[in-house]
Amino acid sequence: MPKSFRTEHWLTAQEAADRLRVARKTLYNWASTWEVEHRGPKPFRMGGRALRYRESDVDRCMTGWGGED
Repeated sequence: MPKSFRTEHWLTAQEAADRLRVARKTLYNWASTWEVEHRGPKPFRMGGRALRYRESDVDRCMTGWGGED
């Protein structure tokens, strides 16, 4: 059963970037075009300007990449 929004483990942009081995700026670039390109993990805005990423989405990106995604 999928986790609820509140019980999901969330990563900061830096934590997600470290796990994906990309620059934080790369994540921000992906976030700015995610609705069109669906590149990288889906970003969520958590009040103000703070972006968070579901740990499960980041992990899915890691296993789904074969280079370009």
